[in-house]
Amino acid sequence: MVTLLCVAMGAFGVAQARNVQTVYWGSTSVVIVAPYLKGYLTPLGGDVIPLAGVVEKLLNNDRNAPPAVSPDASIIDRGIYDGVVADVPDYGGQWAKNYTNPMIVVQASASDPDTVTQRIAEETARIDEILATLQADAGVSLRAEATSLALPPTPVAVQASGVASRAFLAAVVLSILGILIVPFGADRLAVAYRKARRSPAARPQAQAPASNSAGDLPSPKNAAMASTPRRAAAPSP
Repeated sequence: MVTLLCVAMGAFGVAQARNVQTVYWGSTSVVIVAPYLKGYLTPLGGDVIPLAGVVEKLLNNDRNAPPAVSPDASIIDRGIYDGVVADVPDYGGQWAKNYTNPMIVVQASASDPDTVTQRIAEETARIDEILATLQADAGVSLRAEATSLALPPTPVAVQASGVASRAFLAAVVLSILGILIVPFGADRLAVAYRKARRSPAARPQAQAPASNSAGDLPSPKNAAMASTPRRAAAPSP
């Protein structure tokens, strides 16, 4: 019975793993370009790194994405199969933060490639909107405004390999382990229970005769019989 239950649960898990949808993801880097570097293909500038950080904070104000262990980790590596993330890469490690480039890496994932590219385009548009609003509120002139540059401008959504296959493999392995281990453990428990019930220690002990509480003194009836002298047997003729 236990084996059949494990087989049924394993088959259900494998069937669910086979139904895992294919996941696509894409990425682009939105670089904040300083005014004096407009038009260059390598837009670098240390003075706009804090500006990229401010834009990233405002962009993620209503979002709570899990942190990445590495700045090079993809959105799939972070376990997000349907969503979007945007971060300024931090190469400082565990003890300190170090932002080396004024860029915001935008990544998106979904079950189809069109949704991925659409989400990246919407996130890039939000970055441009926040950047323009910040500078307009600060009174920055149009000639001195920083702009953004997306690299690549048209991201390509690729299939995330291994998501469905890993789920299927994990379901198969867990099912096999369950079929082998659970019935064996249940059988061992049943054998131990039967042995415990048959052991002499588990049986009720026979009640020993009660001893006289007065130091095993003879009872009054026995004492009277003992005090009565016995008659000698008459001699035979």
